[in-house]
Amino acid sequence: MICTVAGMLASATACGGGGPKDDAKGESASPSEKAGSGGTAKKSGGSKSKPAGGAHKVVLEVLGSGELPGIFYNAKSNGSATNVKLPWKKTDQVPSGRLLAVLASAPSQQKVTCSITVDGSVVVKKTGEVAQCRYTLKK
Repeated sequence: MICTVAGMLASATACGGGGPKDDAKGESASPSEKAGSGGTAKKSGGSKSKPAGGAHKVVLEVLGSGELPGIFYNAKSNGSATNVKLPWKKTDQVPSGRLLAVLASAPSQQKVTCSITVDGSVVVKKTGEVAQCRYTLKK
């Protein structure tokens, strides 16, 4: 797990994902962002139009039940969240060309689901004991 996380973050940084950890305790997501069912990803009901300035509305999610020791992600910057109660969600405006990633590992043979939504459309979704989603925004 540690090697996987280190590799993911190293490759994200190499693709321009460096930056401060802005969500060290998973607190940047508002209570309304954390709402949702534990088993299915929800698409936003809003418009699928791209935000001004070439940025994309990006939503990273980890779905499941219980608590995870940590989640690692890359969107506008690299970050991590510790002692995370599921479901977890992070929303950001991200410029084109960026690597998006989210990695979560479930304890004791449970499964978690990660997903990445760009401008209202789910672009990747994976489930497993270790769920890793990656997607590069088109330029």
